[in-house]
Amino acid sequence: MKKYFATVIAICLTTLVFAQQKKGMVTVKGTLNGDLKGHNMIYMYTRTSNDSTKIKNGHYTFSFPFSEAGLKMLYPKYLEAMGMAYQPFGILIAGPGTYYVTSDISKGMTASELKGPEPMVLYNQFNKEKEKAFEKVYHLIAKVYGKEWYQIEAPNPVYERLQKSTDSLQHIYVLPALQKLLKQHPDSYASAYLLSDSRQIGSVAKKEQLYHMLSARMQKSDAAKKYKDYIQGLKSANVGSTVANFVLPDPAGQQLDFARLKGKYVLIDFWASWCVPCRQSFPHMGEVYKKYKSDKFEIYSISIDEDKSAWLKAVKEENNPWLQSLDTKNISQKGFAVTAVPSTFLIDPQGKIIAKEIGFDPNGNSAIEKKINEVLSSPNKENKKSIPTARTN
Repeated sequence: MKKYFATVIAICLTTLVFAQQKKGMVTVKGTLNGDLKGHNMIYMYTRTSNDSTKIKNGHYTFSFPFSEAGLKMLYPKYLEAMGMAYQPFGILIAGPGTYYVTSDISKGMTASELKGPEPMVLYNQFNKEKEKAFEKVYHLIAKVYGKEWYQIEAPNPVYERLQKSTDSLQHIYVLPALQKLLKQHPDSYASAYLLSDSRQIGSVAKKEQLYHMLSARMQKSDAAKKYKDYIQGLKSANVGSTVANFVLPDPAGQQLDFARLKGKYVLIDFWASWCVPCRQSFPHMGEVYKKYKSDKFEIYSISIDEDKSAWLKAVKEENNPWLQSLDTKNISQKGFAVTAVPSTFLIDPQGKIIAKEIGFDPNGNSAIEKKINEVLSSPNKENKKSIPTARTN
């Protein structure tokens, strides 16, 4: 009996310590060397938060309660004021503690030296390795497809070959670095986060193998769960697959059941308030909606915003007349494996995916719009130039 109570007390104390650590403070102590020419401000931000502080005698400090693990971006005002390339520097905050960042403005933030909690240090080290690996990939891609290879986009027939070449080279040069990290640090949050951040690398089978290299504890982290959702999405989002039913909230807080749209062709549009290409596509999407809106066709926009207020604000500003929801259940990953927004999926009346595409051409030249024209017996639009997309990470 005494042994039992001792065990219970030990568990309770461990839980209490963990809870206290989770609710602890994060302190970022930075040193930024060099002549800032009077631009003595530095910003720290995420997609849902923004903070700033003054740099005094080359030093700055951010302090805030730890709430959840994630990347915090550092960006000195000097870079903006001097018209330099936008290149923020991310530090991985995985828990309470003191994080030290030493930088030289002449070398750029990416050359910063970091000390502090292991996940931050590992994240930075891996990114340097990954950068070197990608340099090799891009060098070889340029040899085959030319120095302007990055301008090749769909529907250029070369685009598909370029994608396959890139995937193969990533498997050769980038994947080994990821495997090495997971093998050496299976129980670090950095491994789970970087695995999720590298979700496009490797086949489905390889992704599953990488996921199982994480410790049982890390497999329960939010980053690892998102990665697992993405794997599920890859299996679920093939053309010909039936979409599993899901329920998401609309702007009024009412639950929208996807099953209620069965019997119609549905254009699912994944977007975000911060995605410029998404919002540029809406005027033409509105024309498509106006042309085909009937008991046979519907548009359903699903936002991947993390900030509900930003989503509601954008919904109000755009005032689109079709269905809207916020992805509160990670449907974009577990159901559709979305890697960039806008991403569109055309669903047939039986609930099967019949077309999918990254992007939605605001000028009417997208392949998915041609498919809409085909199934709803309407002539194609004229061909015009398309716009880019915005990545989701």
